[in-house]
Amino acid sequence: MWLIILVYAGLVCTLTAVSYALMFRPKCKSLEFTRQASLERGEFDENLLNLDWQEWSFASPYGYALKGQYLQGKKNAPAALFVHGITWSRYGMVKYMRPFIERGWNVAAFDLAGHGASIAPRRFYPSYGFYEKYDIKAGVEALHSLFSDARLYGLFGESLGAASALQYAPLAKEASSRKIDFIVADCSFSSAWEELLEQYREIHIPNFIAWPSAHMTRFFVRLLRGFDLKEASPSKAVMLTDMPIIFAHGMEDSYVPTIMSVQMASARMSNRIGLTDLVLIPGAGHAVGILTDKARWLAAVDSFIDRVFYEEDPMRDSVVCNEYMDEKNK
Repeated sequence: MWLIILVYAGLVCTLTAVSYALMFRPKCKSLEFTRQASLERGEFDENLLNLDWQEWSFASPYGYALKGQYLQGKKNAPAALFVHGITWSRYGMVKYMRPFIERGWNVAAFDLAGHGASIAPRRFYPSYGFYEKYDIKAGVEALHSLFSDARLYGLFGESLGAASALQYAPLAKEASSRKIDFIVADCSFSSAWEELLEQYREIHIPNFIAWPSAHMTRFFVRLLRGFDLKEASPSKAVMLTDMPIIFAHGMEDSYVPTIMSVQMASARMSNRIGLTDLVLIPGAGHAVGILTDKARWLAAVDSFIDRVFYEEDPMRDSVVCNEYMDEKNK
């Protein structure tokens, strides 16, 4: 009997230790590695990188510098900030930036803390959006400084970047004027807690081991990292703001279940909270929806942005509207 209890306790503790290590000691890829890998995958080509990109840096509220780059578009064109997923870097977002660069948008991307060129000695672990949302807040403010005359401001996120962007959304309305007009969230998880449980299900960990291990992991995160996995929750955040949001997700995503985006979008729609849309990409795995079916992904996002542009401010000057449509249709 005691042997069974010891074996069981050992399994739970081992799974807890492994879970904690994988969540908070991820092996982040270097900036050069992500650049080269993205080139080899055909996400973009050297010609795009040879444009007049400018290095960019702004201060995190946690006391370190966040590094990135930006590209100046046409005068008064819309501006967008792009936020990558876990272990990757700003280069992972170029596939999303490309069609907007071609239209003359102002674009900027930065490396999250502990990723790429953003060194964070006092916080080198991910918090699944709980702390990252404040770095995004600083990034949005820096975006306004770069492109103060933009007629529209957007925020694009992928995976961890999407989850962080969604958790930032309620903060945007705290400003005297809205700092972001819309969010595009590609393959976001609904909460760090639910994603942990999903990873256990994916590898077929029995519930009698997974459940206590998840709660132990949650306890150690609260104790050692200062936040609750259940509070790193995009699904809660999106219900606290009327920020226009479009959720995108690959239908074959085995890393972050597609149902998470479906549920978040459905909850907002059923409660009539803000302009909300959803695009699902058949055959697409995690974070490759725009590569799998660019036409479907871009058509949905374009339609959504059109609605934001006109519906958020129905009194927009007709000349400005015509200029926007000309840029989009080029």
